[in-house]
Amino acid sequence: MITKKDFFKFIENYQIFDKGLKRLSEALSGPKYGIPLFETDWGTAVGKMFDIFIESHFTEAGADLVFWWMFEDVDHRIWQKVDPDLFYGKSEIEYNVNDIEDFWNYLVKYKKDYFKDAE
Repeated sequence: MITKKDFFKFIENYQIFDKGLKRLSEALSGPKYGIPLFETDWGTAVGKMFDIFIESHFTEAGADLVFWWMFEDVDHRIWQKVDPDLFYGKSEIEYNVNDIEDFWNYLVKYKKDYFKDAE
């Protein structure tokens, strides 16, 4: 299972690459039109490396969740249904995973669902 430190470094470095590529695209053609540098051979290669990394560390559900967290511009909240009992009458729990720390904690809480080779 990937360590928290390595996961954070990977996400941070990919985000640096992503922002740099967007800035370069805008610098070459202006912010309105942007050259699609992600469609170049080297842009595609980095995307494939990202996919390989994620898919080698996470289950299919985990990879889907990481892709959602990384690329969907939404409020990152996860709702899970729970069976009501005598002490807990609610039928849903909400997890706010907008912050990378909270996202990591959620993944680790359900590590057998999301990580490959989870102990």
